[in-house]
Amino acid sequence: MKSIKFPKMFSSVSTNIVTDRDATYNNLYILLKSEMGELFGDPYFGINLKRYIFEQNNSILRDILVDEIYNQIKVFMPQLTVTRKDITLTSDKAKIYAHIKCINKLDFTNNTYNLVLYEE
Repeated sequence: MKSIKFPKMFSSVSTNIVTDRDATYNNLYILLKSEMGELFGDPYFGINLKRYIFEQNNSILRDILVDEIYNQIKVFMPQLTVTRKDITLTSDKAKIYAHIKCINKLDFTNNTYNLVLYEE
């Protein structure tokens, strides 16, 4: 598996191509940072984070967002095996973090991805 490394792809004259675990991380990062409907070719790619970000912070909204993340990973990242209980969201001041434990089917390793979903 290969991926283009974001956001540093325009900082040099050559395109930064990454493989394997880094490619999976980049694809997951792009999936979770994209807003649903934002990608021209596939309107179902991404999560609706902006829709929930200014609502009251309660456990129901957190569960809805975890469900969206779980469904998007199942649909758009078949190389990862993840269960819903392995996705946790935490917040610290103006940041929202996603912690995802999964099995990468490319090399059958257990991986934990820690991503910043939102930062002010």
